[in-house]
Amino acid sequence: MTRNEKHPSHRLLAALAAPALPMSALTLPMIIFLPEFYAHTLGLNLALVGFIFTFVRLGDLVFDPFVGGLMDRTRTRWGQFRPWLLLGGPLVMAGTWMLFMAQPGVGPVYLSIGLVMAYIGYSIVVLAQMGMGTTITSDYRQRSRVFAWWMVFNTIGQILVMAMPVFFADRIANDSSFTVRTMGWFILASVPVTIAACVAYVREGDAPVQGHAARLRDYLGLFTLSSTRLLLLTQLLVGLGLGISAAVFLFFFTMLKQVPFAYVGLQFVAFYIVGVITAPVWSLIANRIGRHRALSLGCCGFAAYMMLMMAMPPGNLVYFFGMGLLGGTMACSVDMLPRSMMADVSDEDRLASGQDRTGMLFALLTVTHKFGQAMSIGVVYFALDLIGFKAGSTANGTLALNGVAVLYGIVPGLLYIASALVVSRFGLTPARHDAIRRELAAGGSAPA
Repeated sequence: MTRNEKHPSHRLLAALAAPALPMSALTLPMIIFLPEFYAHTLGLNLALVGFIFTFVRLGDLVFDPFVGGLMDRTRTRWGQFRPWLLLGGPLVMAGTWMLFMAQPGVGPVYLSIGLVMAYIGYSIVVLAQMGMGTTITSDYRQRSRVFAWWMVFNTIGQILVMAMPVFFADRIANDSSFTVRTMGWFILASVPVTIAACVAYVREGDAPVQGHAARLRDYLGLFTLSSTRLLLLTQLLVGLGLGISAAVFLFFFTMLKQVPFAYVGLQFVAFYIVGVITAPVWSLIANRIGRHRALSLGCCGFAAYMMLMMAMPPGNLVYFFGMGLLGGTMACSVDMLPRSMMADVSDEDRLASGQDRTGMLFALLTVTHKFGQAMSIGVVYFALDLIGFKAGSTANGTLALNGVAVLYGIVPGLLYIASALVVSRFGLTPARHDAIRRELAAGGSAPA
């Protein structure tokens, strides 16, 4: 498969997207299940567990730009990004084994090492995969297909891992660690298969010859393009909104809306199934009106979903799952479109700078989203403490419960509306991208 192929096959796109399945299956347990597993089942101090997860995640923000710069300068006979996939896969597996198969008696050092290995491997795999996605086609519309396939596999991984508590409900009642270990085995089994398929089937084109440094000032230089600034600001606002709503998700639905815990998990599954179904639809919408307008539409739609969920009558499961269809549809666009937009920005940057800085740009996109989510954790728990909210307590007052509702619906909704306004100013339209491709071709260099 060469860099300039116009219409990549479904098989090629599936092979490229396949590693997203175990990577997404890894991220949800890291947020939802593992902290509780280490604090309760394995007996580590709750505050210490929270500190370790936060500290390691902040360190991960520094690693992404570093490895993104290294990827941009990588030139091997096997390609620019494929060797990185082969490196990241074993690291993910080693970290997964440590984290998910841990036994009582492990300490904070053990947890820290497992998290570092898992996060480093995850970052390498995702950045390499995103970089490869830019190389297999330079066509604006075909790139929507590339990242729609990524979204499909990403969502399938989330569906499978979130369905496990439902599938094994009887076993979980007698062994609280069974869910975590089952998730771990699923990740361990799927990582080598999906990465092998990607490496074996996807062939990169020749990378540009010119190299570049990856120092702080080089990353700052990426912000000279308004496209970069607007897309990263949009991603920051989306990350903040998503992180804040996720932090109070269980509190909001189980305590305010009286939804049984098992049904909360089922809505996650329904959410992701809708995402798989609507990914091709968003690809068509993006090609018709432009990716930036489609993303703005998706952000506004997700803001509407957040606001409508606040109006849900307590215990009304029909309303609960009905609104989940709207939320899953809109969440798909917010996940999928920024990545394909950054692939276009990499072409614009290469025309302006004469350098291929795809890895650095995707690293910035990833770091911005992670930073938004990391910041949201501190904001939410500080606010909950300030209003006197007590998790699991039946004695929370009106102020505390209303505060949870505001944090779940109003604050994220406003952030999503702000992100829609920001991205609406994005100037890299299909016509502008076609012009960039022509200029790059005239200069004897194909888009990265």
